Amino acid sequence: MAQIPECPENLKKIQHHLKIALEHDSKDPVISYWCRLYALQTALVLDKSSKDVKIFLVSLMDWLEKQKNNLKDNDMITNETAAQAHIENYAVKLFNFADGMDRQANYNKNIVKLFFTAGLLMDVLSVFGDVSEEITNTQKYAKWKATYIHNCMKNGETPIPGPPVSESGQIGFNFPNQGEDIPQPTNNFVPVSPTTHTYTDYPASTPNEYQKIPNTSTVSPTEIQPTVSERPVLLRDGIQLSPSQITKAQKYCKFAASALTYDDVSESIANLQKALKLLTTGEDS
Repeated sequence: MAQIPECPENLKKIQHHLKIALEHDSKDPVISYWCRLYALQTALVLDKSSKDVKIFLVSLMDWLEKQKNNLKDNDMITNETAAQAHIENYAVKLFNFADGMDRQANYNKNIVKLFFTAGLLMDVLSVFGDVSEEITNTQKYAKWKATYIHNCMKNGETPIPGPPVSESGQIGFNFPNQGEDIPQPTNNFVPVSPTTHTYTDYPASTPNEYQKIPNTSTVSPTEIQPTVSERPVLLRDGIQLSPSQITKAQKYCKFAASALTYDDVSESIANLQKALKLLTTGEDS
Protein backbone atom coordinates (compact mmCIF):
# COMPACT_ATOMS: atom_id res chain seq x y z
CA MET A 1 0.00 0.00 0.00
CA ALA A 2 1.27 3.47 -0.90
CA GLN A 3 2.72 5.51 1.94
CA ILE A 4 0.87 8.81 2.45
CA PRO A 5 3.07 11.68 3.69
CA GLU A 6 2.04 13.85 6.63
CA CYS A 7 -0.83 16.24 5.94
CA PRO A 8 0.48 19.72 4.97
CA GLU A 9 -0.15 22.55 7.41
CA ASN A 10 -2.46 24.45 5.05
CA LEU A 11 -4.79 21.44 4.79
CA LYS A 12 -5.65 21.48 8.51
CA LYS A 13 -9.33 21.22 7.69
CA ILE A 14 -8.96 17.57 6.64
CA GLN A 15 -6.59 16.41 9.37
CA HIS A 16 -9.34 15.03 11.60
CA HIS A 17 -10.90 13.09 8.71
CA LEU A 18 -7.52 11.60 7.89
CA LYS A 19 -7.10 10.60 11.53
CA ILE A 20 -10.45 8.79 11.48
CA ALA A 21 -9.34 7.02 8.29
CA LEU A 22 -6.10 5.92 9.93
CA GLU A 23 -7.94 4.59 12.98
CA HIS A 24 -10.21 2.51 10.75
CA ASP A 25 -7.65 1.14 8.27
CA SER A 26 -7.76 -2.35 9.72
CA LYS A 27 -11.17 -2.57 11.40
CA ASP A 28 -13.35 -0.88 8.77
CA PRO A 29 -11.67 -0.27 5.38
CA VAL A 30 -14.91 1.18 4.00
CA ILE A 31 -14.89 4.04 6.51
CA SER A 32 -11.18 4.51 5.90
CA TYR A 33 -11.58 4.68 2.11
CA TRP A 34 -14.43 7.18 1.98
CA CYS A 35 -12.90 9.41 4.66
CA ARG A 36 -9.76 9.73 2.55
CA LEU A 37 -11.79 10.33 -0.61
CA TYR A 38 -13.64 13.14 1.18
CA ALA A 39 -10.29 14.51 2.36
CA LEU A 40 -9.00 14.47 -1.23
CA GLN A 41 -12.03 16.29 -2.62
CA THR A 42 -11.84 18.90 0.14
CA ALA A 43 -8.08 19.35 -0.30
CA LEU A 44 -8.48 20.02 -4.02
CA VAL A 45 -10.72 22.96 -3.14
CA LEU A 46 -8.44 24.29 -0.41
CA ASP A 47 -5.11 24.13 -2.25
CA LYS A 48 -3.83 22.14 -5.21
CA SER A 49 -0.86 24.26 -6.28
CA SER A 50 1.59 24.24 -3.37
CA LYS A 51 4.50 21.85 -3.82
CA ASP A 52 4.00 19.96 -0.58
CA VAL A 53 0.26 19.75 -1.22
CA LYS A 54 0.84 18.33 -4.71
CA ILE A 55 3.09 15.61 -3.31
CA PHE A 56 0.51 14.83 -0.62
CA LEU A 57 -2.41 14.72 -3.10
CA VAL A 58 -0.57 12.46 -5.55
CA SER A 59 0.20 10.02 -2.73
CA LEU A 60 -3.40 10.17 -1.49
CA MET A 61 -4.79 9.52 -4.99
CA ASP A 62 -2.38 6.62 -5.42
CA TRP A 63 -3.57 5.13 -2.11
CA LEU A 64 -7.22 5.49 -3.10
CA GLU A 65 -6.67 3.90 -6.50
CA LYS A 66 -4.85 0.89 -5.02
CA GLN A 67 -7.33 0.47 -2.19
CA LYS A 68 -10.28 0.61 -4.59
CA ASN A 69 -8.66 -2.15 -6.62
CA ASN A 70 -7.96 -4.20 -3.47
CA LEU A 71 -11.59 -3.88 -2.39
CA LYS A 72 -13.18 -4.21 -5.84
CA ASP A 73 -15.40 -7.04 -4.58
CA ASN A 74 -16.74 -4.96 -1.69
CA ASP A 75 -20.20 -3.61 -2.48
CA MET A 76 -19.70 -0.68 -0.10
CA ILE A 77 -16.74 0.50 -2.18
CA THR A 78 -18.21 0.03 -5.65
CA ASN A 79 -21.82 0.94 -4.88
CA GLU A 80 -22.34 4.46 -3.57
CA THR A 81 -25.83 3.72 -2.23
CA ALA A 82 -24.47 0.89 -0.12
CA ALA A 83 -21.51 3.03 0.99
CA GLN A 84 -23.76 5.92 1.97
CA ALA A 85 -26.02 3.63 3.99
CA HIS A 86 -23.05 2.07 5.79
CA ILE A 87 -21.42 5.37 6.73
CA GLU A 88 -24.70 7.02 7.73
CA ASN A 89 -25.69 4.02 9.83
CA TYR A 90 -22.29 3.99 11.53
CA ALA A 91 -22.28 7.76 12.17
CA VAL A 92 -25.78 7.71 13.64
CA LYS A 93 -24.86 4.81 15.92
CA LEU A 94 -21.92 6.82 17.26
CA PHE A 95 -24.16 9.86 17.72
CA ASN A 96 -26.90 7.88 19.47
CA PHE A 97 -24.41 6.32 21.84
CA ALA A 98 -22.87 9.71 22.68
CA ASP A 99 -26.33 11.23 23.05
CA GLY A 100 -27.27 8.48 25.51
CA MET A 101 -24.17 9.19 27.58
CA ASP A 102 -24.94 12.91 27.48
CA ARG A 103 -28.53 12.53 28.65
CA GLN A 104 -27.33 10.32 31.50
CA ALA A 105 -24.76 13.03 32.37
CA ASN A 106 -21.96 10.50 31.85
CA TYR A 107 -19.15 12.88 30.85
CA ASN A 108 -15.60 11.97 29.90
CA LYS A 109 -13.21 12.39 26.97
CA ASN A 110 -14.83 9.51 25.11
CA ILE A 111 -18.15 11.32 24.73
CA VAL A 112 -16.37 14.29 23.13
CA LYS A 113 -14.61 11.97 20.68
CA LEU A 114 -17.84 10.13 19.85
CA PHE A 115 -19.83 13.30 19.15
CA PHE A 116 -17.00 14.83 17.13
CA THR A 117 -16.36 11.66 15.11
CA ALA A 118 -20.07 11.31 14.33
CA GLY A 119 -20.14 14.89 13.03
CA LEU A 120 -17.01 14.38 10.92
CA LEU A 121 -18.40 11.19 9.38
CA MET A 122 -21.53 13.09 8.44
CA ASP A 123 -19.22 15.48 6.54
CA VAL A 124 -18.13 12.49 4.47
CA LEU A 125 -21.72 11.82 3.35
CA SER A 126 -21.46 14.87 1.08
CA VAL A 127 -19.34 12.86 -1.39
CA PHE A 128 -22.55 11.05 -2.35
CA GLY A 129 -24.48 14.22 -3.14
CA ASP A 130 -26.88 16.42 -1.20
CA VAL A 131 -27.21 15.57 2.49
CA SER A 132 -30.66 15.51 4.09
CA GLU A 133 -31.74 18.27 6.44
CA GLU A 134 -32.03 15.73 9.25
CA ILE A 135 -28.39 14.67 8.88
CA THR A 136 -27.25 18.28 8.52
CA ASN A 137 -28.97 19.25 11.77
CA THR A 138 -27.58 16.21 13.56
CA GLN A 139 -24.11 16.99 12.24
CA LYS A 140 -24.21 20.57 13.52
CA TYR A 141 -25.52 19.46 16.88
CA ALA A 142 -22.86 16.72 17.24
CA LYS A 143 -20.00 19.14 16.58
CA TRP A 144 -21.53 21.78 18.82
CA LYS A 145 -22.06 19.30 21.63
CA ALA A 146 -18.50 17.98 21.34
CA THR A 147 -17.07 21.49 21.61
CA TYR A 148 -19.45 22.50 24.38
CA ILE A 149 -18.68 19.46 26.56
CA HIS A 150 -14.95 19.85 25.88
CA ASN A 151 -15.06 23.50 26.98
CA CYS A 152 -17.07 22.66 30.10
CA MET A 153 -14.64 19.93 31.14
CA LYS A 154 -11.67 22.20 30.40
CA ASN A 155 -13.13 24.96 32.58
CA GLY A 156 -14.16 22.60 35.38
CA GLU A 157 -17.88 23.14 34.73
CA THR A 158 -20.70 20.60 34.57
CA PRO A 159 -22.31 20.32 31.10
CA ILE A 160 -26.09 20.55 30.75
CA PRO A 161 -27.51 17.33 29.23
CA GLY A 162 -29.35 17.45 25.93
CA PRO A 163 -29.85 20.33 23.51
CA PRO A 164 -30.19 23.92 24.75
CA VAL A 165 -33.81 24.73 25.57
CA SER A 166 -35.05 28.22 26.31
CA GLU A 167 -37.22 28.93 29.30
CA SER A 168 -40.18 29.07 26.93
CA GLY A 169 -39.52 25.42 26.09
CA GLN A 170 -38.24 25.96 22.56
CA ILE A 171 -35.19 24.00 21.41
CA GLY A 172 -32.65 26.09 19.53
CA PHE A 173 -30.48 24.56 16.82
CA ASN A 174 -28.62 27.57 15.43
CA PHE A 175 -25.17 26.45 16.46
CA PRO A 176 -21.93 28.36 15.89
CA ASN A 177 -19.69 27.20 13.05
CA GLN A 178 -17.05 24.63 13.86
CA GLY A 179 -13.96 26.33 15.23
CA GLU A 180 -15.79 29.22 16.86
CA ASP A 181 -15.82 29.60 20.63
CA ILE A 182 -18.94 28.03 22.02
CA PRO A 183 -20.71 30.24 24.58
CA GLN A 184 -21.48 28.52 27.86
CA PRO A 185 -25.16 28.21 28.88
CA THR A 186 -26.55 31.07 30.89
CA ASN A 187 -29.63 31.36 33.04
CA ASN A 188 -31.63 31.78 29.83
CA PHE A 189 -31.34 28.04 29.23
CA VAL A 190 -32.59 25.12 31.25
CA PRO A 191 -31.54 21.48 30.82
CA VAL A 192 -33.66 18.99 28.96
CA SER A 193 -34.94 16.24 31.20
CA PRO A 194 -32.81 13.15 30.52
CA THR A 195 -34.63 10.41 28.66
CA THR A 196 -34.42 6.70 29.35
CA HIS A 197 -31.64 4.89 27.47
CA THR A 198 -30.29 1.36 27.58
CA TYR A 199 -26.70 2.30 26.78
CA THR A 200 -23.80 1.00 28.83
CA ASP A 201 -20.57 2.87 29.47
CA TYR A 202 -18.29 3.24 26.51
CA PRO A 203 -15.13 1.15 27.20
CA ALA A 204 -12.63 3.73 28.46
CA SER A 205 -9.69 1.39 27.96
CA THR A 206 -10.29 1.19 24.21
CA PRO A 207 -11.64 4.61 23.13
CA ASN A 208 -10.97 4.00 19.44
CA GLU A 209 -12.72 0.64 19.14
CA TYR A 210 -16.02 1.95 17.85
CA GLN A 211 -17.09 -1.52 16.74
CA LYS A 212 -17.57 -2.45 20.42
CA ILE A 213 -20.42 0.01 20.84
CA PRO A 214 -23.49 -1.98 21.93
CA ASN A 215 -26.21 -2.28 19.28
CA THR A 216 -28.93 -0.86 21.52
CA SER A 217 -30.03 2.14 19.50
CA THR A 218 -32.55 2.20 16.70
CA VAL A 219 -31.20 3.85 13.56
CA SER A 220 -33.80 5.28 11.23
CA PRO A 221 -32.91 6.09 7.63
CA THR A 222 -33.22 9.76 6.80
CA GLU A 223 -36.18 10.93 4.81
CA ILE A 224 -35.48 11.01 1.10
CA GLN A 225 -36.76 14.19 -0.47
CA PRO A 226 -37.66 13.86 -4.18
CA THR A 227 -35.84 16.39 -6.35
CA VAL A 228 -37.45 15.60 -9.69
CA SER A 229 -41.00 15.20 -10.88
CA GLU A 230 -42.24 11.73 -10.03
CA ARG A 231 -44.31 9.32 -12.07
CA PRO A 232 -45.86 6.54 -9.97
CA VAL A 233 -44.77 2.98 -10.68
CA LEU A 234 -47.65 0.50 -10.79
CA LEU A 235 -47.01 -2.73 -8.87
CA ARG A 236 -49.23 -5.70 -8.15
CA ASP A 237 -52.71 -5.37 -6.63
CA GLY A 238 -52.98 -1.79 -7.84
CA ILE A 239 -50.28 -0.50 -5.47
CA GLN A 240 -48.50 2.57 -6.82
CA LEU A 241 -45.03 3.58 -5.68
CA SER A 242 -43.24 6.80 -6.57
CA PRO A 243 -39.55 6.71 -7.59
CA SER A 244 -38.61 8.18 -4.20
CA GLN A 245 -40.52 5.41 -2.39
CA ILE A 246 -38.64 2.77 -4.38
CA THR A 247 -35.35 4.54 -3.60
CA LYS A 248 -36.29 4.55 0.07
CA ALA A 249 -37.08 0.83 -0.01
CA GLN A 250 -33.64 0.27 -1.52
CA LYS A 251 -32.10 2.30 1.28
CA TYR A 252 -33.89 0.25 3.94
CA CYS A 253 -32.33 -2.84 2.35
CA LYS A 254 -28.89 -1.24 2.38
CA PHE A 255 -29.33 -0.31 6.05
CA ALA A 256 -30.28 -3.93 6.75
CA ALA A 257 -27.08 -5.15 5.06
CA SER A 258 -25.02 -2.56 6.92
CA ALA A 259 -26.52 -3.59 10.27
CA LEU A 260 -25.38 -7.16 9.68
CA THR A 261 -21.82 -5.87 9.43
CA TYR A 262 -22.12 -5.16 13.16
CA ASP A 263 -23.99 -8.41 13.87
CA ASP A 264 -27.09 -6.36 14.61
CA VAL A 265 -29.64 -8.92 13.42
CA SER A 266 -32.66 -7.25 15.02
CA GLU A 267 -31.86 -3.92 13.33
CA SER A 268 -31.42 -5.72 10.01
CA ILE A 269 -34.77 -7.49 10.34
CA ALA A 270 -36.51 -4.24 11.30
CA ASN A 271 -35.24 -2.48 8.16
CA LEU A 272 -36.14 -5.41 5.91
CA GLN A 273 -39.65 -5.41 7.35
CA LYS A 274 -39.95 -1.69 6.60
CA ALA A 275 -38.82 -2.28 3.03
CA LEU A 276 -41.29 -5.14 2.58
CA LYS A 277 -44.18 -3.12 4.01
CA LEU A 278 -43.38 -0.17 1.76
CA LEU A 279 -43.18 -2.33 -1.36
CA THR A 280 -46.33 -4.35 -0.65
CA THR A 281 -48.61 -1.66 0.77
CA GLY A 282 -47.10 1.67 -0.27
CA GLU A 283 -47.05 2.66 3.40
CA ASP A 284 -43.92 3.69 5.27
CA SER A 285 -43.77 2.74 8.94
